[in-house]
This record gives sequence, C-alpha cells and structure tokens, in this order.
Amino acid sequence: MKKIFITFLFFSSSVFSETSENIEFKNEQIGDMCFTTIDISVTEDWLKKEYELIEFNSYPNIRRQGFLMDMFYSNAGMGKSQWTEMDTRGIYIMSPGTLYMEPLRYAESGMKPGWLLRVSIMNPASGDSCK
Repeated sequence: MKKIFITFLFFSSSVFSETSENIEFKNEQIGDMCFTTIDISVTEDWLKKEYELIEFNSYPNIRRQGFLMDMFYSNAGMGKSQWTEMDTRGIYIMSPGTLYMEPLRYAESGMKPGWLLRVSIMNPASGDSCK
C-alpha cells in the first residue's frame, strides 16, 4: 500500500490552522494545556485507504507527559455543530507525533463519504509545543 505522509509544523501564533485536501488542523494553547483538533472531511477515496499516517511535531514529550485523545463523527447534516463520540479502536499516536488511522476499518463499520471526523487531542504545554 502507498504510504501518505502529511507534515505540519506549528511555529506561529497560539492558534494555527492549515488545510490539506480534506484534513484541517487547529492548534491552540488553553492555559497550561495544548489543545489540537484534526477535522477530516470523509471522502470515498479516503475510506478506501488501509491506513492514514499524519505526522506533526506538536507533541514532543507525549511519552513523559501523556495526553488525552478522543474521536467524534458528524453525519447529521448539520456541519460541525453536532458530534457523536466514536469508538476509537484503530487510532493511535506514536511518538514523537504521528497519528495512525484506519479509514478502511471505519468504512466497514458504516462510515460514509460526506461525514465529518474530528480527532481531539489535549496534552500539557511545554516550551513552544502548541505553536
């Protein structure tokens, strides 16, 4: 299978957003926590992928500091206003900051093109890790 790597470097203000095809990142520091959301507009081609690797460097110390992560989907036709928590089997973060997802597995579980998928990650801020 073809591996796809998307590299995002966070280096500007406290809120940073970048869009690449169907994936959008938002990174913000809230108090002493770094909060990242990754929104994916689900497409038919994306659901055919065995896996998706997304690399980013905003979590340099996840092994020592830990993190909280959850995944949600929206299929109600109301855009980003309504989210339902999703079973997160098949989504992992590997050190130092690679998100591993299995779109084909999501499709087999009933996910359809046109749905929105959101991954929310929160960890303690250190240095410039939230930029």
